[in-house]
Amino acid sequence: MIVLEAHDAEVALLRGDEVVCSQPGVAFVDGREVLFGEEALARSRLRPRQTHNEFWQRLNADPVTPKGAGVANQADLVYLQLQALRRSLPAERGAAQVIVAVPPTVTSAQLSLLLGIAAEAGFEVNAFVDAAVAAASSTPLSEPCRLVDLGLHRATVTTLAAVQDEDGETHIRRGAVDEVPAAGLAALTEGWIDAVADRFVESTRFDPLRVAETEQQVCDQVRAGVEQEAAEFAIAIHHGDIARHITIARRAFAEKAEQRYGVLARAIGAPGVLLLTHRAQRPPGLTAHLEAAGHRVLPLPKDVLPKALAAHAQRFAGESGVRLVTSLPARAATDAATPASRRAATHLLCAGVALPLGDETRADEHPAAAGDGGFRVKRHAAGFSVVPTAADVRLNGEPIEFERAANAGDVVRTGGAEYQFVAVVDRTPAKSA
Repeated sequence: MIVLEAHDAEVALLRGDEVVCSQPGVAFVDGREVLFGEEALARSRLRPRQTHNEFWQRLNADPVTPKGAGVANQADLVYLQLQALRRSLPAERGAAQVIVAVPPTVTSAQLSLLLGIAAEAGFEVNAFVDAAVAAASSTPLSEPCRLVDLGLHRATVTTLAAVQDEDGETHIRRGAVDEVPAAGLAALTEGWIDAVADRFVESTRFDPLRVAETEQQVCDQVRAGVEQEAAEFAIAIHHGDIARHITIARRAFAEKAEQRYGVLARAIGAPGVLLLTHRAQRPPGLTAHLEAAGHRVLPLPKDVLPKALAAHAQRFAGESGVRLVTSLPARAATDAATPASRRAATHLLCAGVALPLGDETRADEHPAAAGDGGFRVKRHAAGFSVVPTAADVRLNGEPIEFERAANAGDVVRTGGAEYQFVAVVDRTPAKSA
């Protein structure tokens, strides 16, 4: 089964565990050629008037200005990008059958247009599926939750609930959908580019945003660093015969985006369970900000969509007509599905030695620690949290800049050492009276 994810930040073809092709929904258009994805982004600061990044969000017949080779309106760009994706499936003869995962903000008019465009581009759509519902269906839910995703021009907050149908089967159903333009990836990236430019001005008295070529260099390196979840960004720009370098901590990007994160947190509302797509996990400091607001954050794996839709493949087979699916059977919330990592920790394990956790424990107190340890552990009423004291501290593989909750099973890596939070169970028989 092939999944087409129609998302403006990542237009992707997915087949099982394989990402066949993935491109940002960005186009570069001039009189000679139309380029998409990374090739278009590499020209976005050099030729901004020829660069377009709203056609997936608009998904309509609004004109494109200036026009280009075979491009008169927004729908033409959607068609040409789908056509380019279709060429990445040479083994598929005829129309490639796909399940299309769409954002929860898509309208009926947009779906009708997309269905026709996809057919022209060489795809046979079996069903449209709400991407938020599909992703949530893979997670055992016992209470209402919200799913947070980030597009190029807006964040979306989708309310989801587990409800029982007449046959007693539990389904995930979509409720309200809120859009937060202030927290779109494009706006966040502009802020990070400004932060880097300010650092260059402070350190070298050269403003890279005054020259298109150096602005493009900054943009490319900022995007790559965020994508790679770098703890520290080493940015180099070359202008004339001079190379200039600055280093900026990931923490500075989190601080730059703090106001936009606050807008998103207010739109989400009261603390609760939040599912975060892989796109919402990338921005520096966003996960920590949402946890600090009192939310229980559950990160979703990057391959959640193809796996979730594969589990429901029979549901889409043999149906007459194409419809939008906004309800799917929920994964059973069994004991086996509840990870032991949510247990409260009692010890910090490193190199086979477990150190009991107190009210405050520094990593350098551990017998196996090297140097200053890089973090400390604080006790709270609900458990423990990790407070980084060094630049490169990762919790479960994710760089952290601020205090983060930790439970048994969570892993901290820093300075070449690995620490794991564990729960030691006391099986000593109780003494009889």
